[in-house]
Amino acid sequence: MTQAPPGFTDCLDLQPGALPATNAINAGGLHVHLRDGEGFHRLWFPEGDAPLNAAILVPLDAHLAERLQSLQRWHRWLSEQAAGPPPRWQRFSPYRIHRFSLMLRAWDGVSTGVSRQEVASVLFNPALKKLRSLDWKNCPERRRLHRLLKTAQQLIKDGYRRLLKPDSE
Repeated sequence: MTQAPPGFTDCLDLQPGALPATNAINAGGLHVHLRDGEGFHRLWFPEGDAPLNAAILVPLDAHLAERLQSLQRWHRWLSEQAAGPPPRWQRFSPYRIHRFSLMLRAWDGVSTGVSRQEVASVLFNPALKKLRSLDWKNCPERRRLHRLLKTAQQLIKDGYRRLLKPDSE
C-alpha cells in the first residue's frame, strides 16, 4: 500500500499506525498483520506508519491472479464485509503443518550433532533409541527420517519458494 499519485483525490485516507494489527514490524517500511474471522491479511506500507491517501501497487507478473485474490479479500475487510477465507493455496492442511514441524525439528537435531537414531526416537518412538545398529539400519523410521531431512534440505536451499506459489501442492 502506498501514497496515491497526484490527481487521485477520492482514494481512502488511511492511517497505517491506527490499524488493529496483531503484529507490526517497522523495518523497511511498516509490515502489518491484521486478523479477521477467517485468517490474516499481510500488508506492507513502504512509507511507514504515516497517514496516506491509499493506493495499491500490483506488479504485472506471473502471480497477478493470486495478488488480486488477496487484494479482493483485503478490500472486503476494509469495506467491513466478510472477507471470506484465504484462498486454498494460501492455507496449509494440518498434515502439512505437522510435516513441516517434523522437518524443522529433525533438521535442528541433526544439524546440532544429535545422532539420527536419537532424533528418530524423539520424533517417532522412544524405543528406537535402544535398537541395535543392524535393527536401526532396517527400520522404516530411519527411512522416514531420511525423507524428512532430504525435503527439509531442499526447502532450506531455496525450495521454500514453492510454498508461495499456488501450484506448489
